[in-house]
Amino acid sequence: MNVTGQKPTLISDKYVFIKTYGCQMNVYDSNRMFELLQPLSYKKTDNPDHADLIILNTCHIREKATEKVFSELGRLKKLKLSAANKKRKVLIAVAGCVAQAEGEEILERAPYVDLVFGPQTYHRLPDMVNKALKVDLSLVAGSQIIETEFATEEKFDELSTDSISPSNSFLTIQEGCNKFCSFCVVPYTRGAGNFTTGRPSTRRSGRTCKIWLKRDYFIRAKCECISW
Repeated sequence: MNVTGQKPTLISDKYVFIKTYGCQMNVYDSNRMFELLQPLSYKKTDNPDHADLIILNTCHIREKATEKVFSELGRLKKLKLSAANKKRKVLIAVAGCVAQAEGEEILERAPYVDLVFGPQTYHRLPDMVNKALKVDLSLVAGSQIIETEFATEEKFDELSTDSISPSNSFLTIQEGCNKFCSFCVVPYTRGAGNFTTGRPSTRRSGRTCKIWLKRDYFIRAKCECISW
């Protein structure tokens, strides 16, 4: 089920727990997801037992990483059932590269999951959450929200240029890859190479006093389309 562009509804204070797997790009995405949820009055918690929304931002680079996600979902099922017995609604979302690669298979293996969305559609998260809160998805077969298409609109144009931290922040310059190597899933999970230079990345960098290129975090796919 795709989400139409309805305006998110302001809700009372709720808590979100975000667990991040994989690379620094996922760390960046998790931070932006939280930014998107703040206008909906979500606050961050480090304890999934206290959360009203649980997001697993996943990595698909290895099979073991994927299976870790399904193991975690098994634990979250118990948490969700326990909350339901107390008349408390908890949404479970699978985001990131596993969501993009596995899609509906996630719902087949874990039908209690409410939201499945890939790296190119998380800018729609407020609309997805707003829609999910209006229906008991676990009781309506096929009503879970799946957003795994590669969005035609530019994700980075939809995201705020504000930063969570006043002292440090990740800055995305390029995402995805055009090199369909046999051993790599990046083009299939993050799409074709997309350079953000000249759009929100430059506006975002303008808010930063200094930009440090730290080798530990400098992630890119080797290609001939840009010189470094």
